Amino acid sequence: MTVIPFSGSWFLDDGERVRAAERVLRPTVECALYCGLMRVALAAAAIAIVIAASAFAETSRTGGSKERRFFSARHGVGVDAPPGWALSQHTGYPTVLVALVHPGGSRITLAVDRTTVKDAAALVEQSKPGLLAQGLTIVQTAPGPHDGVQLEARAARRNQALRQLYIVRKIEGGPDARQAVVVTLATPVADLAAATGPFEWVLAHMAFEAPIRLDAKPEAKPDAGR
Repeated sequence: MTVIPFSGSWFLDDGERVRAAERVLRPTVECALYCGLMRVALAAAAIAIVIAASAFAETSRTGGSKERRFFSARHGVGVDAPPGWALSQHTGYPTVLVALVHPGGSRITLAVDRTTVKDAAALVEQSKPGLLAQGLTIVQTAPGPHDGVQLEARAARRNQALRQLYIVRKIEGGPDARQAVVVTLATPVADLAAATGPFEWVLAHMAFEAPIRLDAKPEAKPDAGR
């Protein structure tokens, strides 16, 4: 199984972290294969963003969007950035739609993709091997909002705490068409208490609509204005 590895950028100086993160985020053939074929590792893609991309902290100080609301009509999912957080759509991964970044180094990502699993609990179980392969220790899982499942994990080598909400919802496209949504918080362990409120705020302000079906064909006959 192909898994995007962690980089060692957490232990580099600021300039080296930025350059290392740019290398991690730059789309590659491996990334394209990963995102296209390894849908079971949707959560791992989000983890690769929030852990390896230390340069997101730089985005919040310089190039972050002043907009606080993000909505993808194509996926039918949206989030709002909490006060004091910046919004960035430059994630480098097709399945990771947006990153919310705090100047202190905490990051929240929204990842969305199609899935074949029946519910959030099954998505968590499907994602665990990819998370463990990236050096994470899973602490616990529990029911979460939006009929989801919340997962707690630690990246001990980087002194990082992770909190994820897994959601699976039915969408148009057939009786078994479902969408996986993973919201991930990564923060230094010392900042977890302070970042918990903004993470819960993001979850409370999520928006869900029917995705726009890009493969839908127009009707053969005009509807006469109806």
